[in-house]
Amino acid sequence: MTYWLIPIQEDMWDTIRDEGVYGYKSKLDQYIQKGDFLIIYVSKYYAKIYGGKVVGIARVISDWYFDETPVFPEEKVRNKGIYPYRVKLQMLVSGVCDFKTILDKINFIEDKAQIAKYLRNAPANLKRPIPEEDAKIIEQCVAQG
Repeated sequence: MTYWLIPIQEDMWDTIRDEGVYGYKSKLDQYIQKGDFLIIYVSKYYAKIYGGKVVGIARVISDWYFDETPVFPEEKVRNKGIYPYRVKLQMLVSGVCDFKTILDKINFIEDKAQIAKYLRNAPANLKRPIPEEDAKIIEQCVAQG
């Protein structure tokens, strides 16, 4: 059981939560496998409500598959699949956890002055899994939020 931090654009959250699907522009199967957990972080870029916050944790319940059907907001606007590499998810917990409130408790962000480098690309944390102890702290924060 591996935990991965996944940054998303804010407008993708409703689809991820409600449809139980995560999509990315390239295949991430060398990292994320069926049975792993995704810690879903909304990047600050263009965010109005959830920027800089973790909004959910989900279990990956399928293998990666290719599907160009527009499901995410940006895809629907363009009428084409932009994130065609997808996995099905089971939401375990959703809420709002401001990263700043738990920064001193988590260890995966080693350089607290350079937080942004740990929160970009997929998977984030420099393509390393999130330690289980940190994942539990994040999960508790999300569940309370």
